[in-house]
Amino acid sequence: MGLFSSFREARRRRILERSPIDDELWAWAIKEHKILGRIREGSGPWPNDRARLRELATVFLAEKRFDPVDGVELDDELKVSVAAQACLPLLGLDLDWYSDWSTIIVTPREYDVRKRDVDEVGVVHEYDDEFSGEAFDLGPVALSRVDIEASGWGDGYNVVIHEMAHKLDGRDGAYDGCPPLHRDMDYGAWREAFREAYEGLRSSLERPRGKRGGASRARRGPRIDSYAAESPDEFFAVACEYFFERPATLRSEYPEVYRQLVLFFRRDPTDY
Repeated sequence: MGLFSSFREARRRRILERSPIDDELWAWAIKEHKILGRIREGSGPWPNDRARLRELATVFLAEKRFDPVDGVELDDELKVSVAAQACLPLLGLDLDWYSDWSTIIVTPREYDVRKRDVDEVGVVHEYDDEFSGEAFDLGPVALSRVDIEASGWGDGYNVVIHEMAHKLDGRDGAYDGCPPLHRDMDYGAWREAFREAYEGLRSSLERPRGKRGGASRARRGPRIDSYAAESPDEFFAVACEYFFERPATLRSEYPEVYRQLVLFFRRDPTDY
């Protein structure tokens, strides 16, 4: 451990000793968010995960700055909600995965972003797109308060985890759906699993559907949000949402993707 790492760990220990998340506030977060309530303290293969999540969230709150815009009101419940959900993917990792950014911009609701794309023949198209969150390269994360409050219910939607997944993805400088993998993981296996799932999803969205109630399994729509078909990096972010929100659905739909995420996050949410 280097000198700066030693200082960082000592500072984080002091944060945990002096500024722990209030007991009632933490109990509220666990009760309010179904995906957090699944983490049982004192049982399962990782018996201390709920306590570890609280520690991670405590340090996260001390190291990140919340920047409200457009008159949005911030309260302790919202901050703890963000911190707990942001740190859920780190239970098997550590906070240093978020070390290259420090600010969370909170907007009241979804916001418009002017987009500019160039098609296959070189024609430039400009249009407005509505964002519920955004992860800026080497910069802050933006989150809509409305969408923060809609996250964590176990229905597959989680703007906090989605944007944190983009930050994990970009740790190696490329937003391509493949974060820096652990030494015991195989980049070839990761890319094959995600490529096959991504292309399969795009293909399923392009095929004509049968009549409602009469479609075969092969012709039904995808069981994950079709936004995952936007690009490989969005597929990864949506897959991470489902990994923590609806793990059984992701495991059933894309078992190889699920297996790779278990290896990366060093946790299997279906074990809780």
